[in-house]
Amino acid sequence: MAEERISRDDILRIAEGLKSIEDGVEKIQAVMRRKKIKSIKDIAAELIPVFQSDDDSLSESVINRLT
Repeated sequence: MAEERISRDDILRIAEGLKSIEDGVEKIQAVMRRKKIKSIKDIAAELIPVFQSDDDSLSESVINRLT
């Protein structure tokens, strides 16, 4: 069974995805620096109560941004 070679379009899609990840990491790091947040664990500790509250509009807003 011969392996299928990755196409040029696939490579471009992968590169676009990596760029999106890089942009996202830069945004996260900028907020963390500005707010002096030291770890992802600290962010999670603040986010979990927000999502557990009754504020459905915030949850919906975040979900919409992720999709």
